Amino acid sequence: MPGYLLALPGAIDPMVMAALASGTFLTSASAQTMNQIIEIERDAKMYRTAQRPLPSGMMSVQEASRFSMATGAIGLGILTAGATPATAAIAGTTILTYAGIYTPLKVLTPTTPMSVGAISGALPTVLGFTAALGTGLVTSPWMAHAAWLFTMQVLWQMPHFYALAWIHRADYLRGGYNMFPLSDSTGLATAAMSKPYLVALCAMPCAASALGLASWMLPVGAAVPSFLWWRSLRRFEDKPNPLSCRRFFLGSLAYLLATLGLFTAYARVETEKEGDEAQHSLGDRARHAYLEPEWRAALAARLTEFCPHEQVRSDLFGLLGGSCPFSSARHEPGGENVLRLLVAARLDQHDLCFLRYIVCVVVRRGARAQSNCITSVHIATL
Repeated sequence: MPGYLLALPGAIDPMVMAALASGTFLTSASAQTMNQIIEIERDAKMYRTAQRPLPSGMMSVQEASRFSMATGAIGLGILTAGATPATAAIAGTTILTYAGIYTPLKVLTPTTPMSVGAISGALPTVLGFTAALGTGLVTSPWMAHAAWLFTMQVLWQMPHFYALAWIHRADYLRGGYNMFPLSDSTGLATAAMSKPYLVALCAMPCAASALGLASWMLPVGAAVPSFLWWRSLRRFEDKPNPLSCRRFFLGSLAYLLATLGLFTAYARVETEKEGDEAQHSLGDRARHAYLEPEWRAALAARLTEFCPHEQVRSDLFGLLGGSCPFSSARHEPGGENVLRLLVAARLDQHDLCFLRYIVCVVVRRGARAQSNCITSVHIATL
């Protein structure tokens, strides 16, 4: 869904969104059912899966097969007719890689299954982009964003699954699986294997902004979920036990949801400005405009009045006229130099709003500290 909300060329089409959501749900149900049909004997041996419909006898294999074929066919049909054929093709590839490759490999090798499963689990992130652009995604400026989102999802799934497998390692061994975390009795190897992925995931928002794929507000916003997830990893590393590992696992879910939301809010495409305006710009960066979804631009316009900077600025700078160096940079002496620096840093109006708020808070705290200092000196002289 983030891909569709970002790449759609015009207004949001509720019918396409409904087709994308329902088609993805049905094809996912088909893949999961195929997985459970293949693993029915192993599921029966595991405590956490023994009560599923197939191993518990609530549903027969024939019924599950019919359900899987029906949901798969209907889901692919909805994606083809309601979205684009390219979207259906990716969903079909996801089903094949998940049920046909990933599931059988889980009992054969300790590391390969997770890599294949990560790719299969990341393919749905591309569905939204193809629903908006079809095969045109390949030549679209949003292709890099789709690649970023896919890569992030692949990397994220590795520590996410490591944590899940280590928590239930006894159950997985009982079911006859052969995966890396199951041989790690202490949890230290699982934590060590997870760390490189978290380092890469923490760096990805900065990379996206540096490459012009998103505003610098993306790494600013992602700093909090990244820190919280990293902290849960360190606690699991220091005291590896089911509780700390479960918190690490839940932290992965929080990180994913936050990152998807932030990427949807701040991803953008850099484009060239047209007309004479570019000739009078302040440096190369000012020659660029930013392409963003229509719905997001409209939402930003409506929420401008709630901007915290504007509230602080009216209180702090209201009597000072145009003294704010950010808002008056185009008109005040020396303001052009400030603008040059900000434009060179790829900062847009959302970033400047955030920076103005920070400056206002710093100035207010400085004024308060100076007032406290003057009061202390006055008392000392009494």
